[in-house]
Amino acid sequence: MAKQPKRPELTHCKVSQTTHARAPWRVFFTTEEDGKRKRVFKSFASEVNAWSFAERKDLDISNHGVRFGDIPAEVRRAFDYFRDESAALRGIGAEVPRFEDLVSTALADIRARHQETAIAALPVAESVEKFIDYKRSRVGPRQLNDLKDRLKRFATEHGDKSMPSITTTLVESWLGNLRSLRNPGNNGKPALLAPLTRNHYRATLHALFEHASAPARGWCPRNVVSELEPEQVASEEPEAYSPEDSGKVMQTALDRKPELVPFLALGFFAGLRVSEAEAFDLGKLDKDAAEFRVAGGKTGARVVPFTAACKEWILSQPRRKGRAWLQSSRKLVDEVAALFLLAGVQQIDNGARHSFISYRCAETRDIAAVADECGNSIGTIKKHYRSIVTAAEATKFFAIRPEKKRGRKAKITNIEAGRASA
Repeated sequence: MAKQPKRPELTHCKVSQTTHARAPWRVFFTTEEDGKRKRVFKSFASEVNAWSFAERKDLDISNHGVRFGDIPAEVRRAFDYFRDESAALRGIGAEVPRFEDLVSTALADIRARHQETAIAALPVAESVEKFIDYKRSRVGPRQLNDLKDRLKRFATEHGDKSMPSITTTLVESWLGNLRSLRNPGNNGKPALLAPLTRNHYRATLHALFEHASAPARGWCPRNVVSELEPEQVASEEPEAYSPEDSGKVMQTALDRKPELVPFLALGFFAGLRVSEAEAFDLGKLDKDAAEFRVAGGKTGARVVPFTAACKEWILSQPRRKGRAWLQSSRKLVDEVAALFLLAGVQQIDNGARHSFISYRCAETRDIAAVADECGNSIGTIKKHYRSIVTAAEATKFFAIRPEKKRGRKAKITNIEAGRASA
């Protein structure tokens, strides 16, 4: 009978034989995964190989513990090299980063080079389309339209470039040279966009490149827009239209662009936001009610006053049901801009809502109540909306009514039923 070789005593491993036909020898040992220890085994075809592995594994666990016992020898050699070389470098006054930081930086560079090579052909235009599709179920219709409009301008000029080729300098130059798309005076060069508007474009591009540079996508190695700080915007006192200018705008709309009257009336005389006013269903208005409900929106549902001015202006035009504005948001912006040119009034950003809040505060002397009506905090009303107007001006503002044309009787219409009588 052959003499069995003497086997070493194992502390952390166990060798056993099974009836498995091809790999009957197993070495059991403890390892750690995700902070939890578990017992595992490795199979071998020969007893010699099983014991050889068991001896090495037992020694590794004894020297390095269960957690680090699985670290390959080449990794240990790499760390030994780092330890020796870093000590020598520190001896001559050099700054040496941590081993973990070196490995992390090296792997990040490898990932970036790989991604840049793998997706070098992905153009900006295609990235914009993918980003818009991603956002379609995550933002509201108005925000989605804003994303489309702003990114379309960028893609029009740089759509054929690859995403990794876009630089911070290119984006900065593009933002700085953005000009208004509206050019009513037919100037050779329309006015440059205001800093606040450029900041909106910057934020949109930042969102695109943040999405594109995420490790899960890797369309570009980094977010080049993150290195551009937003421009400083001068804080100006909120503006409101004078009663005279408000009357001009409303009457011009009634005479020349009656399709805008419901939208404008809800903004000027009920204080609805642009997004709320254009989507509001006129069929929900009751001419005998003193207020009406605005559902959803930016700050949730609220009840707003149905002022006499708002009622009469809505009654002055024929539509009684459906959305206050029936076309696209972009068309609305263009039509309102054209209306103000016809009326000879300088347009103010969000001016209709600014005006309502300003005159409503002067009329009621109750900012808290106005804040509740408009869906804002008292601080926001004071900071962004409330212009300094007098109670006398407020009386004039809320007394604005449609002018009756000669030879025609004014129509009094039941908003709810949609019937008109002379």
